[in-house]
Order: sequence, then structure tokens, then C-alpha cells
Amino acid sequence: MSDQDPWAGLAYANLRRGGAPAWRAKSELGLGVNFGRRCEANFRAGSMRGEMKPKFARDAEHVAAVKAAGGYPAITS
Repeated sequence: MSDQDPWAGLAYANLRRGGAPAWRAKSELGLGVNFGRRCEANFRAGSMRGEMKPKFARDAEHVAAVKAAGGYPAITS
């Protein structure tokens, strides 16, 4: 993936959300130094705005929403 790829920033953010350190996300995507810095700055700004917060956080509201939707399917082996 190159710096010119329109999905590079999103791919970077997804790797970081998945737990990859900044150096690894830059390396895996083959990003240039300057573009990698911009991606990290955007990632940190987004996390400060609360973009990384889950929609639900294992609370009563989440349980109620899952039950209302029919619950989780059971997988039998």
C-alpha cells in the first residue's frame, strides 16, 4: 500500500485499533515517514474525540439491545 492509496489512512487506523504499535502499522503498510506521522497524528486526534469508544461497553444497555435483536446465535459442535 502506498501513501497515495486513499485507504492507507483507514488501514493504518484499523491496525492501530487492533493493537499494532505505530512502527509496525507503518512498516506493514509500507508508508513513508511523513505520511506515517500524519496517520499517527490523525489516529491520536480521533481517539481524543472518542472515536475508539465502543458503541456499547458490556452494560445493561448492550444486553437489552442484544436481547431485543434476538440474542446471539448458538453454535453447536
